[in-house]
Amino acid sequence: MIEINFIIDYHIHSTFSHDGKSSIEEICSAAIRKKIDEICFTEHISATHASPCCHNLNMEEYSKEIERCKDLFQEILIIKKGIELGEPHLNSQELIQYTSDKTLDFVLGSIHFIDDIDLVCFADDKNLEESYIAYFEEVYNSVSEGDFDVLGHFDLLKRYAFDLHGKYKHGDLEELIHEILRKASQRNIGIEINTSGFRSSSLEIFPSQLILQDYIELGGEIITVGSDSHTAETVGNNIPPVYLMLKQLGFKHVYTFDKRNPAGIKI
Repeated sequence: MIEINFIIDYHIHSTFSHDGKSSIEEICSAAIRKKIDEICFTEHISATHASPCCHNLNMEEYSKEIERCKDLFQEILIIKKGIELGEPHLNSQELIQYTSDKTLDFVLGSIHFIDDIDLVCFADDKNLEESYIAYFEEVYNSVSEGDFDVLGHFDLLKRYAFDLHGKYKHGDLEELIHEILRKASQRNIGIEINTSGFRSSSLEIFPSQLILQDYIELGGEIITVGSDSHTAETVGNNIPPVYLMLKQLGFKHVYTFDKRNPAGIKI
């Protein structure tokens, strides 16, 4: 049994995100109760005009609340300030105001919309192959052009397409997946393990273990772990078992970030 000495959760949304249900202070208190050592808030922001996250984050108030909670919970919990950029390769000039913030610790890049269509319904009028090729091509564009540190929930589409199409076949998309992983590594972009997949019909993490195996075989190292929590109750959920899985796959570290600089924590 692996001994877990330092637990992180690097994907959390508070009420500063449009879909967050708990305050930053409530989430910090929950993290302490669950013996989590370091958390990073990743509030939604996007320049995709169809998105409800489009320029809706009050960075000034968000920063103030992060600093207040850092003071409140100092020496008990490490708190980092991050954002989750939706479609980070689109309208990049509009996103510079966020990514250039020197007080930001971490930028997660994610795809939630394709051609202004929400992933929730993107696969409704497409077959499995069409859906995933279009999605992974958009992911490739994001790691090629976006300014972010870690790719969030790599195969997120399965959260919404699983009930309609079932599980995608890794082998059919392997070449495109490898292109994404290679490009991410070239640009020093890490990969997130997102445990919210256990709360979806697919009942598996984002990304799949097969993608993680590809990542390590291609020389990838930077891994963050996040619960994608939108409530205090789910902070840290299913993260300890992920540490064990990472160890079994051959990963040596999980990564934290400070002012967008990665640091490995031995597992």
